Amino acid sequence: MKTKKATKTNISRIIFFTIALTYNLILGFHLRDFLVLSPTLQVFYLLSVLPTLLLTVKINSKAMRAMVYILLILIVCMNIVYAIYSRRVFPIFAIISLSIVFMYFVAFVNATRKDKLLTKIIVLLLSVTILLLLFSAYIFVYKQDNLSLTNGHATLWDTKTVELADEICGDCDTDEEKVKAIYEWMIYNFEYDYEYNPVVQYFNVHKTLQTQKGVCYDFSHLFAALCRSQKIPCYVVDGDKRDNAQYHHTWNRVYFDGSWWNIDITYDITHKQHGYYDFKNIENAYQKDLEFIICRIY
Repeated sequence: MKTKKATKTNISRIIFFTIALTYNLILGFHLRDFLVLSPTLQVFYLLSVLPTLLLTVKINSKAMRAMVYILLILIVCMNIVYAIYSRRVFPIFAIISLSIVFMYFVAFVNATRKDKLLTKIIVLLLSVTILLLLFSAYIFVYKQDNLSLTNGHATLWDTKTVELADEICGDCDTDEEKVKAIYEWMIYNFEYDYEYNPVVQYFNVHKTLQTQKGVCYDFSHLFAALCRSQKIPCYVVDGDKRDNAQYHHTWNRVYFDGSWWNIDITYDITHKQHGYYDFKNIENAYQKDLEFIICRIY
């Protein structure tokens, strides 16, 4: 009776492992261009993949199973924080992978015998690795000193974006020339999408480039992605209008020629016939704005 039950559990473990592994391989294939350039995404992808390896060992004791639950809960919490803080959709897909692992341990691991030494060693090593990755994820989300060149937060781009930026800036020698080339290219190739009113707003570089439409959030992050891919510091700024708290806006602050500059590319895209906002020199990247109350600079 015990042998049949053990065999059934082993088959279930193999099935769940195969499903989780296949899912992560498909996810990795889909994200391959982003993973090349984004250390943040690499860490969160590993946090999706490594828990799958817990399905390769036979965990029998309550203590080891509790350790697995704690690790999974910590990873899910970090993914939720990342999704909310950086407005990224990817963590939701990672949580699906974690759910597969969680379901197996809830449904099929219920024995109370002691685990073998090899099992304990493997789980311990995986646990330490996962904890180190969680600490790295915390650093990437909260503690990076300079987000103006970062790929992997709300502003996420891939190798194709770099190639496009290289093409746009092909005849440019200085950072100022590159910034203005990107600025002019966007003004003349994009239009504001007045029908787009998302419940949850996040930047999708593929969609923005393909449709050549968007709202201020899309334009600001695309401009930042193109600049950062050329090693030009550029921040995205979120703010609420001082005389109308319901009016939310996103624009940029970019660094070239030894100074920081305010640039509202959305305003210039929508006011082509009435004059541009253009570039306005500011003292530093965190200077207060006269028209907007700044909520976040990232």
